Amino acid sequence: MIQVILKTTCPSCKKSTEITVDKDQFEAWKNGMLIQKAMPDLTSEQREMLISGICAKCWDELFADNDE
Repeated sequence: MIQVILKTTCPSCKKSTEITVDKDQFEAWKNGMLIQKAMPDLTSEQREMLISGICAKCWDELFADNDE
């Protein structure tokens, strides 16, 4: 199994993250498979980092429920 290291930086806080994934899973995602099907072993936070680059902390801050 070949692994690739994907590097992403949150555009909000500038935190860099490295996520190691299987090369075949990465290629399946890049070829149109939904990321949750292509990379089921990643957490939802890791998948979001790959999609948008936004880290979990910033995601929570950006999309906090303001109805309080």
